Amino acid sequence: MQTHSEDPTEDAIRAALTAISSPGSFFDGAERVALAEHARAARGLGAASSSLPPVVADAAARVAAKAMTTRPDHVRAWEQDGRDVLAYVELVSVVAQIAGIDSYRLALGAELDKLPEPVPGEPTPVVHPDARVMNAWVPTVGIALAPTALSALPNETATKKKLAAEWYLPDDVVHKYDVEPGREITRPQMELVAARTSWLNECFF
Repeated sequence: MQTHSEDPTEDAIRAALTAISSPGSFFDGAERVALAEHARAARGLGAASSSLPPVVADAAARVAAKAMTTRPDHVRAWEQDGRDVLAYVELVSVVAQIAGIDSYRLALGAELDKLPEPVPGEPTPVVHPDARVMNAWVPTVGIALAPTALSALPNETATKKKLAAEWYLPDDVVHKYDVEPGREITRPQMELVAARTSWLNECFF
């Protein structure tokens, strides 16, 4: 029987929670934890104990609970507030990760993970040198697809990859449809679930 320390899914979740509470490229650890709290509050899963600037709090709530309503105007408003567009990418990363972790726990009927205490330190921008606006509203490395959505920020991409590999597929085989990952359901069944979930959540790039 596996313990949590031997469970790659739990290892990926712990790594993501640690990353959420640590300084990022544009937000410090306390701000990243506050983003996660605001995301939970927007989904009715708790209250936010820390305040955030209005444009940041609004973005966290929208990405968490109403992502399908996001429009270019919201990204422009973010930049007009004097914020780097890549900070918006970091916000999306934090919110998406905590939403995924929480949804996983809820699906299992388990308690939500307690957010770790923020790790002290200042943000240190780590940006991919090839990131630029292609077919999305924010910079990506190459065209914007599910595997490249966070690619402008390598540290966020690394954490996302660990979760995606456990809950779905490693990024390098997402578009290799003849690859069978050896899960309890087949690849076509996985894609049917993914497509249905995306349709219900009105996903778009």
